[in-house]
Amino acid sequence: MDAINPSVNTTKRELQERIDYMVNEASRLQKLAKINEYEAMKQFMVLKNFANDEYRILTLHKNEEAVNSNQYLLKYQGFFAHLHFTAGKIPLKLLHRNLDEFFQANLVFKF
Repeated sequence: MDAINPSVNTTKRELQERIDYMVNEASRLQKLAKINEYEAMKQFMVLKNFANDEYRILTLHKNEEAVNSNQYLLKYQGFFAHLHFTAGKIPLKLLHRNLDEFFQANLVFKF
């Protein structure tokens, strides 16, 4: 999925698709972890980086006006505030805990 390009016209549907993508990917990785934890961890890092990049884009000064004037973008930004990944190098034993963060954030910010 391409990085977000926030605007005052960003729709609820667009953002729900982005959240669904992350939640579905986390679900897929939980299943993969039962077969190959190392590959699941590798792919989790891609998902984590995607989430971190989305949040970074939303918090850029150039996007402040768009985010603050669009209730859906504000809610989407809040989604990332509820992702609490293990900092630094993520031990394999915490993979499932880190994947669960997407489900928890989704429950709080379900559109």
